[in-house]
Amino acid sequence: MKNINISYLNLPAQSPSLELNLSLSEKVHRDSLKISHKFYMWDRALSSCSVNLLKKKSICDICTFKAKKGFEIFNKRNPNSELIKISKKDLLKFFKNNLSKEIKDELMLGVHSTIGSQLRLDNMDILNKKWRKIKENMYSSSVSLYNFFDKVLKTNKVNNFIIFNGRLSCARPLVCVSKSNNINYKLFDATNNGQIPMYSTNEMFHSINFEKKNALRTYVKFYKESKTIASEYMRKKLNSIKTNDKVYTKNQIKGHIDIKIRSLKKPIISIYTSSDDEYRFIGSDWAQYGLVDQIDGIFSLINSDLSKKYDFVVKMHPNQKKMHPSIKKRYAELSKHVNLLLPDNKTDTYSLINFSKLIINFCSTVGAEANYLRKPVIQIGASRFRALPVANYVSSIEDAINLIRNNKIKIMPIRASIVYFCYHGKTQFKLDSYKYIEDGVFKYGGELIKTSFFMRVSAVYDKYIQGRLRGDEVILSKLYLYIPNLIFGTTKVK
Repeated sequence: MKNINISYLNLPAQSPSLELNLSLSEKVHRDSLKISHKFYMWDRALSSCSVNLLKKKSICDICTFKAKKGFEIFNKRNPNSELIKISKKDLLKFFKNNLSKEIKDELMLGVHSTIGSQLRLDNMDILNKKWRKIKENMYSSSVSLYNFFDKVLKTNKVNNFIIFNGRLSCARPLVCVSKSNNINYKLFDATNNGQIPMYSTNEMFHSINFEKKNALRTYVKFYKESKTIASEYMRKKLNSIKTNDKVYTKNQIKGHIDIKIRSLKKPIISIYTSSDDEYRFIGSDWAQYGLVDQIDGIFSLINSDLSKKYDFVVKMHPNQKKMHPSIKKRYAELSKHVNLLLPDNKTDTYSLINFSKLIINFCSTVGAEANYLRKPVIQIGASRFRALPVANYVSSIEDAINLIRNNKIKIMPIRASIVYFCYHGKTQFKLDSYKYIEDGVFKYGGELIKTSFFMRVSAVYDKYIQGRLRGDEVILSKLYLYIPNLIFGTTKVK
């Protein structure tokens, strides 16, 4: 058997996943002395995936068209390559649910992670009948994907398997099967609306070790200017200027703190929540640090004896504005018992940090930012910076209460935050053939990859149906994005 590299063209309808896939595949291909490279794509084979929940033909057509077109460009630049199309009939042969419990659990995490991201939901027990059917279809597709590629990996000498993200239902099976067969897998994604590509080898992006390793590597490289980089990063955060992520504080008023908060008499413990639908289903890497229900935890905090000494303020993350109605209902109940600042509240995140005695954080980068501003921080559960000494780390609400009660809280080294900010301010990931043009517009090998206007129009209704299924109630308000995307074939997002 000859050595080969393989790539799975999942989600090609969603730029820049296709452009990133082709660019990383090209890098791997050329770094491997141009050994054969095989691309796999599905021809309407999956029962459900994250880009096409209901398996609508019009959306499948966009995926297959862009995958073929992207491969043609790749093959011109890298002739020693092959595109393999897999039909539903081909894939059905591989639905054998005889996998180990460990693998089944991993596949289900991918399914739950996909649904959680679609619905902004962290509790799969409340899914309605339609979503339970989607879940069933996603899982069956995941099983077939695992078994199909298990045969591919066992019958070929595969050097590298290139996969998008690794977290979702149409990618997690490939990570699992790579591990089972001791094959190198390379994941890719991008941050900041596609501006900054990133990739990893044999590690998930949310891996705490991945974050630590790359943070330290970047810090060492930019050691001399690390303080300046961190200072500039924090300056942008304080002034709602874009860094490597969305500006979540742009609708807040700088320096503003609600009068009801300023009027509190006791020292303030500010609790910063986060939308954890993405992190809930990562797996053991995060679960080992405790999966805490934020709302239940806050109830425990405010009902503890700490309330005699402190006033509590809960600052919801602006991104939680889009959370599932069931979670909104729970926060509405919480608001009856504590000073709750809703996602669209104008209170300045950083002014509130400075106004507080202590910060309690759930996985948000606010923890690292508060430490930089020299506030004591308690971090409950996992976070992307958990392996850096940014906060006082605990795995449960009870541990947090005891830490405060016994006055054992430290202000952690500012250097830890500098290391983390340096990493996010100076990315080390480069793909020569990938180019970000503007939000929603990307190139691979100097070329745009898009479908015909007719194909885009044909998919409008099906995309609308899927938007409604997700509970997207602001479709009409986003026409300023949808119409240009439809006309020009871009993928701009808000």
